[in-house]
Amino acid sequence: MTPTTKGYVHKSRPLHEVTLQVVATAMGREPADLIIRNGRLVNVNVGRIQDGVDVVVREGIICLVGDSSHVLVDEHTQIVDAAGRYIAPGFIDTHEHVESSMIDVRSFAAAVLPEGTTTIACDNHEITNVLGLRAVELFHDAAQGLPLKVMVAMPVCVPSIPGFEDAGAVITDKEVTEAYRQGWAQLQGEQMNFPGLIYGDPGVHAITQASLREGKVLTGHYSSPEIKMGLQAFVAAGIAGCHEATTAEEAMRRVELGCYAQQRYGTAWLDMPQTIRAVLDNPDIDTRFFTLITDDVTPATIVEDGHLSRVVRDAIKEGLDPIRAYQMVTINAAQLLEKARWIGTVSPGRAADILILSNLEQVVIDQVYVDGVLVAEKGNMAVEFAPHQYPDWALNSVHVAPIRAEDLRIPFAGAVAQTRVMRIYPGKVHTTEEFMEIPAVDGALHADAGRDLAKVAVFYRHEAKVGDDALKGFGFVTGIGFKNDVAFGSTVAHDCHNLMVMGTSDAAMVKAANALIESRGGMVVVVGDAVTLLPMPLAGLMSLDSAQEVTRQLHALEAAFRAAGSDHPSVEMTLSLIPLIVLVELHVSNRGLVALKPGQPPAFVDLVMQ
Repeated sequence: MTPTTKGYVHKSRPLHEVTLQVVATAMGREPADLIIRNGRLVNVNVGRIQDGVDVVVREGIICLVGDSSHVLVDEHTQIVDAAGRYIAPGFIDTHEHVESSMIDVRSFAAAVLPEGTTTIACDNHEITNVLGLRAVELFHDAAQGLPLKVMVAMPVCVPSIPGFEDAGAVITDKEVTEAYRQGWAQLQGEQMNFPGLIYGDPGVHAITQASLREGKVLTGHYSSPEIKMGLQAFVAAGIAGCHEATTAEEAMRRVELGCYAQQRYGTAWLDMPQTIRAVLDNPDIDTRFFTLITDDVTPATIVEDGHLSRVVRDAIKEGLDPIRAYQMVTINAAQLLEKARWIGTVSPGRAADILILSNLEQVVIDQVYVDGVLVAEKGNMAVEFAPHQYPDWALNSVHVAPIRAEDLRIPFAGAVAQTRVMRIYPGKVHTTEEFMEIPAVDGALHADAGRDLAKVAVFYRHEAKVGDDALKGFGFVTGIGFKNDVAFGSTVAHDCHNLMVMGTSDAAMVKAANALIESRGGMVVVVGDAVTLLPMPLAGLMSLDSAQEVTRQLHALEAAFRAAGSDHPSVEMTLSLIPLIVLVELHVSNRGLVALKPGQPPAFVDLVMQ
């Protein structure tokens, strides 16, 4: 294994600074910095494999792809024998949330680079919902000096639907423009408020216009199954890519309209096997508008199964041609980001982000080069970078007074309440609305483990409030499978990330909520007297530990879930979407229940039917 270089700070130079050197090396006048010889090039430009190819690098830029016999070498030239192995471009994830990995961007880079991911377009709207515009600057600063190319996608839905929930900040077109002009963000993040866009909300359109005016790529989140009229309007506003297709029909309709289908395959949202049928069932179509993304992945998924490497591997298992799969995470992705002259191919004039693989279909990555520097080998980092020093305000973001049992009371004066209930579906992002009769006990409505009915409460946590300003919402959830006297609490509660707690007894819910307050955020499972905590002090969303350590803590949390009666895989991710009101069909914010039905704008609805 290559020895690790500690305290590494990655540096790269743009092409316009080094054209003289790059051309001189390509022409055989000056020596190369790196030559990779005798490889099998995965040529994503033309969709075929070329044997006996050399790749020459100077100043981090690819100078020549082909026969390097005329290229000069000196004592500084590194020569690598690919020995017939595959040479491919570094992988590009055009939509993902670092925060969902539960670790910060520096630990994230160390986790995904060995898996071949060399560029991410990260929408950091989770931390921005907590900390506002300063989170975008913080994220940008924390990513400096990393070999991972981090393109920040400016969050534009803070909160996701104004007036229906409360985040820690409000992002308008003013903040969006500021982030672009300061260089903190390079593209627009997912426009989740698709109802606001298609139904003419002036604030949403002001943000859209700001991104268009600054010449940025706009990405979207159109989660409605209505694809006849609303999707057309969404794309007409300038949205270039969308990751919310869950069926082959929805994916195909997006690409037919010239909107990239960002096929999602995360930890809990596993849409790719369905959406890839659009390609598999139509083998002669042009696939340039199809990409593969992760969206949300836990550290356990990255550590144990891979990042985009896993997505490519599983797409090939579904029957996708390997070269098409590689195109979807390289050149197609670069073209979506409008960066194909910089990344996405092993071609002259591009950044030398290069993978050497010993098995193409199994995605076995032997070496990872970024800008011509070996940064990972055989699944391990070859360089080590220092952690970022975060300010106190980023590490103390849970501002909620201790929770009492009376704070969880849902009063009801009658005998039996006809109640709206959210049904969850493990592995899916949506809920459905159901109705259940809940008998009142001591003048209040309660959870009932015997009927698989859990109570959920969402508390505003971004600044201290008391009395009528406490801002809390209630609901009931079914489909979790919780036993008696258990609870789950989390400050990861998309997208406003208020403090959410759910369970089958108020006592367990109180214990869970207060454990989160004391630990400055994270996730917790309570089973009787046992409390299993995964602390995440960075904005209440991320740990400062390594991916490996957080994976260990996450496995302990998931074991606690099983003890609580819920054995669904990655159930914590499914439950974190219960407050995500931009998803169909029924969700709960800190202001109450919000219904979002296909073809209709969002609306508050009563918990108890009148």
